[in-house]
Amino acid sequence: MTTVVPHPAAHASGRHRPHVGTPHSSHPALSGRIPVPLGSGAAEGSSLPRPAHLQSCSSALLAAADAVVANARRAVFVSDPLLGPRLSQIASMLASVVKRHGSLIELALKDVLERSDRYIVLRDVAMPITTTTQELIRTGTMAQLATTSVALTGSVAQTVKLDLVVIDRQENRAFIAEVKRGGGKSESRKVHQVEWILRCAQVQAIAFLGSLNYHVASARAVLIDIYGRAGYSPDLSVSGPAIDNLFGVPVLHAVEAVTDLLAARLHADVPDLLELALASLEPLADATSPLSRTASAP
Repeated sequence: MTTVVPHPAAHASGRHRPHVGTPHSSHPALSGRIPVPLGSGAAEGSSLPRPAHLQSCSSALLAAADAVVANARRAVFVSDPLLGPRLSQIASMLASVVKRHGSLIELALKDVLERSDRYIVLRDVAMPITTTTQELIRTGTMAQLATTSVALTGSVAQTVKLDLVVIDRQENRAFIAEVKRGGGKSESRKVHQVEWILRCAQVQAIAFLGSLNYHVASARAVLIDIYGRAGYSPDLSVSGPAIDNLFGVPVLHAVEAVTDLLAARLHADVPDLLELALASLEPLADATSPLSRTASAP
């Protein structure tokens, strides 16, 4: 039988019971800070002006946003036979930036919530899901699960990684949050998987956080859908202004700020890449210009 292995944070000394106004010392292993690359890449695009609303973001968050495009541009991509090396570079770079934007959104949420002095935020937390919990999720109704909390005991069926665990010291509660950009509808298999994880995590959350020495009275699982098009169940999804209402903190302002900065960096780099790509394109040997075909027509 597999036993539950306590999360490394559980070894920290003392008990953490959220109280109003209680200062929080961030544990190095849980800080979730993104290392800022040094060298020429960190300075790329630094001459671009920053909008005034970025002043509300931390320097670590802005540095992470600055690094996204630089890192994507430096990455080595495999040339697609159809697109060729230059167009492959552009396509891969754009896909990489969009993907990294999701991680940047998570970091923005963490940054704002922690800076409010109301929340403790853990990122990329591993939670064991027990077989008892899984059976409860299979057989219980939504109404039952909403008010159910189970002990973290028994064999472990799987271990999942949670995007954010947000502990509200003011209200003595916690949010188990998965974060999606929501630019388009997720495939049904992915939706089912994420919702299953969230529902399991919700009924285990109080006991799990207790094992980490964070003691809360209630817990709620949420799917934070930034742009509102991810396609998850309404009882889990929170999007648009409702995200700010959920936390009582203007988190969307920071998301918009780092998105604007990321877009500015991207728009500054793409024209040069497009120019190189266009210069590298060569007409096919057997291709003739549409204009020449028109001119030769009787």
